[in-house]
Amino acid sequence: MLTSLSILGMSSGDLASYIAEKASANPSIQYNPPRAPAANGETFDATAALASDRPSLLAHVTDQIDLAFAPGSVEHRLALGFAEVLEPTGWIGAAVETVAMHTGTSEKLAGDVLDRLQSFEPTGIFARSLAECLKLQARETDALTWELEALIDNLDLLADGRNQELADICDCEVSDLPEIAGQLRGYNPKPGLAYAHDGPPIFPPDLIAKRSKDGWTVELNRAVSHVITISPDRLPSGEMDSEARAFRRRALSEAKQLSQALERRGETLLRTGAVLVARQGTFLDEGRAHLVPLSLEDVAEELELHPSTISRATSGRMIDTPRGAIPLRSFFSRAVPTARGRPAASQDAAVAFVAKAISEEDPSTPLTDDAIAALGKAQGFAFARRTVAKYRGILGIASSYQRKQRAAAICVG
Repeated sequence: MLTSLSILGMSSGDLASYIAEKASANPSIQYNPPRAPAANGETFDATAALASDRPSLLAHVTDQIDLAFAPGSVEHRLALGFAEVLEPTGWIGAAVETVAMHTGTSEKLAGDVLDRLQSFEPTGIFARSLAECLKLQARETDALTWELEALIDNLDLLADGRNQELADICDCEVSDLPEIAGQLRGYNPKPGLAYAHDGPPIFPPDLIAKRSKDGWTVELNRAVSHVITISPDRLPSGEMDSEARAFRRRALSEAKQLSQALERRGETLLRTGAVLVARQGTFLDEGRAHLVPLSLEDVAEELELHPSTISRATSGRMIDTPRGAIPLRSFFSRAVPTARGRPAASQDAAVAFVAKAISEEDPSTPLTDDAIAALGKAQGFAFARRTVAKYRGILGIASSYQRKQRAAAICVG
């Protein structure tokens, strides 16, 4: 069972290495690793996300990127470029101009995309430095005073104990510094460490979902499946001593166990994919705004498995659909508060509501975040103003004041 769980959580690349190592030491195992074309046309060589009980940092931000930017757009390509240089801390490890150059875009556009990425959850992600990470978190809670910003910009002075110099910069008394600095205790300097970190892999689809008049069907993508052949007759026949016979029995038993573990891996992945597609069929038909709340625990309960097993089965896995290849993690959506008696709603649906409300507003009198929150409550969403502001940031939509100024400038022009 432990071997089966380990194999279930292995990335395709790690699994290929694991099987190849077993085959080299076991004459009863024959293995030819899969080599199938990936979605981007490159040859897939059994590479996928690292297994972890924690959600992948890359998968977490990719889900938000797919929601905030139109797939195939320049902005989407830029956002993925920034995701590729994310450090385990959640900070980016390359300059804006470097990402712009590698994606063939302008530095200004790259900066604009980074501004939107910095509104993603968890707050502080995609920061370029410790100071920027802390400022993003302070700004979200409306706590970024002039004094706190000055202190964050001069953390080296605080660390060196140069309190009088720091107090002069912050225009305060030395006795005020502990209270100002105390605000930093509630912030996370490395928000990315809450997630598993893996490099940017090439994802081939592990599953294939098809739509017919009878509904959705899900099947394994055999082109990237790992299969072994058991060859019990590869050892020389004839008289053998007891040690040779024991080795042959062990080799054959190990080969059978590995074959069964691989079958269980495929079966668990297929069952998981089938539940996800069944629960989120409307999402596949109509888009992310129609995702319903769904957690690892929900799927685990339906399949009578442990949530960590579902986490292993979905980490780094893709499914090919009529909408393109989609990470299995994209089928999960966090529930957001709703009014009593109202059906549960997903965060994706909430973000879509905010986008729709703003798209239908009168440009001369744009909706404030409070007004959108009120509209949301009328539709069953338990919105707070700050939540609306965060969703605007994800969507790259300016504040009501900025939208009004822009509309006025257009009218004057």
